[in-house]
Amino acid sequence: MDIRELLKTHTLKCLAAGVALGVIASGAGAFFTSVSGSPAFCGMCHSMREEKASFATSSHRYLECTECHLPHQNLAIYMTAKAQTGMVDMYHEVLRDYPAKIRLSKDGEKTVSENCLRCHRATMETVPMAADGSSDCLKCHRRIAHGSNHLEGGIKVE
Repeated sequence: MDIRELLKTHTLKCLAAGVALGVIASGAGAFFTSVSGSPAFCGMCHSMREEKASFATSSHRYLECTECHLPHQNLAIYMTAKAQTGMVDMYHEVLRDYPAKIRLSKDGEKTVSENCLRCHRATMETVPMAADGSSDCLKCHRRIAHGSNHLEGGIKVE
């Protein structure tokens, strides 16, 4: 029996199997995407241990790391940034070359500020700095999510 004959006689079974595999793959992908943005997942790396500890005591501790640290314009931008950020973090974790104090890049600061405004838009509507869209939330609120007693983080390379 050749492949055409097999497909012809088992078309419904093949379609059902394809749909089932698609549902399983989509569910697994959604689950991993959700889990991989959690403080528990991000804090597994040695270099993020102190960030996880300081975040656990913040007023934002109920959020996922990705709520603040990834752009949320659309799914394509979100997933691209998630993949890129994950690869960069893994690269530095494997090489063990994170600095003692991890700092946000300029792009990271912009993303975090945009996400502050995304969640706190109603509060910020009356604040002049936010009205023109040029506000930098971290200028005054840098320690909101990770506390003011920021312990030494990163990996010590000796």
